[in-house]
Amino acid sequence: MAFMFILVLSFYKLVSGQWQVKGPDKFVQALVGQDAVFSCSLFPETSAKTMEVRFFKNQLHAVVHLYRDGKDLEPMQMPQYQGRTELVKDFIAWGIVSLRLKNITPSDIGLYVCWFSSPVYDEELETWSLLSSFPVFFPGWGSLPLISMVGYVDGGIQLLCLSSGWFPQPIVKWKGPQGQNLSSDSRANADEHSLFDVETSLIIQESTGSISCSIHLAEQSHEVESKVLIRETFFQPSPWRLASILLGLVCGGLCAIILGMTIVFFKSKEAWFFMVPVALTSGLTYASSLPHLTLDPETAHPQFCVSDLKTVTHRRSPQEVPYSEKRFARKSVVASQGFQAGKHYWEGDVGYNKWWYIGVCRDDVDRKETCATLSPNNGYWVFRLMREHLYSTFNPHVITLNPRTPPTRVGVFLDCEGGTISFFNINDQSLICCLTCQFEGLLRPYIQHEIYVEENGTPLFLCPVPWG
Repeated sequence: MAFMFILVLSFYKLVSGQWQVKGPDKFVQALVGQDAVFSCSLFPETSAKTMEVRFFKNQLHAVVHLYRDGKDLEPMQMPQYQGRTELVKDFIAWGIVSLRLKNITPSDIGLYVCWFSSPVYDEELETWSLLSSFPVFFPGWGSLPLISMVGYVDGGIQLLCLSSGWFPQPIVKWKGPQGQNLSSDSRANADEHSLFDVETSLIIQESTGSISCSIHLAEQSHEVESKVLIRETFFQPSPWRLASILLGLVCGGLCAIILGMTIVFFKSKEAWFFMVPVALTSGLTYASSLPHLTLDPETAHPQFCVSDLKTVTHRRSPQEVPYSEKRFARKSVVASQGFQAGKHYWEGDVGYNKWWYIGVCRDDVDRKETCATLSPNNGYWVFRLMREHLYSTFNPHVITLNPRTPPTRVGVFLDCEGGTISFFNINDQSLICCLTCQFEGLLRPYIQHEIYVEENGTPLFLCPVPWG
């Protein structure tokens, strides 16, 4: 996800007559992850060597950088800015200073102020201060739109498009095969960093070919979009077509049985590589009820926000939620649906988050426990990422994994009777790992998500799998 960091400068004429602080006369731009530099100066020119120069955010005590008595006072900075700022003093004798803010993040949003203070003014014992403000915002591009099929509504097909991490609120459009705009319902919600998650739905009444969901920012020509192909077979069929579809489902069931038998006999990664497309295709056929798989908000940790029953967002501070025996003490959530028999397939969009778990857990696990290892011995069968490229699973001890391509979307294939759970990398259509176990009791799809203090996680999605 790429954000553009833009500082827009305004300045105030202040306290003592002719003196004022001036800022840059044009936009200062930097990509998130890079550095931003904004400057301010005294007018008319005067030395600031003996002055106090303070950059603060929103309030005077919220110090971003402080220069006093000829020294930079790092202990006075807010913790999130320590080690990230540099005051450039090459021209301080002329009253010109520049603050370099390193490694820009969306959490840096706010009002920044440049403040000069001196105990002496024109040889009079008078305290004076000059300041200039920098309103900061992030015109930022969010995630690639995710299109899913919710189900059949009033004889048509309802499509849902989700995207996150936008600022300011973007413009969302559905487009037909010829690029024409289609009417739809949209909504947007801002998180604690003022980044917008957008959601729009569309009902298709007939075969229309290629449908796209596009998102762009106002006054920006660039847009991101995803497309889905709507064929005639998706709509309510005639009796003859219904018979052919039922026959196809029977064939799909047979393929599923063959797949389950093949899993038992082929364990090598090379054999699995050729079976992946079969596994995914079969999953779409015999797990056609799973587009209605939903998350259970009553089980979600207080720092989790569950929206549209398929999206989980990690909040930095807990929400006020009613007490529930079902709620996890660790940062987790499970699906409302559970499985004891059959074969089931679903997908989770983990994006570019750096710490997550996805898989299943027994319904009777101790949900108030926070220290137990998420291994089969404790009722968990998961694939996880812990910081950068540290992928692993448990069986029951830690097994390090090395996917060929870092997965941003993970497929989960559960075979209750066969006693296997397989994890697929949807990015390159490869098998990541397969765990074997004698499952007992009810199993629920499971998601866990952590973020570090300095990170800004993006939502995780439980992805409906389209029919067809």
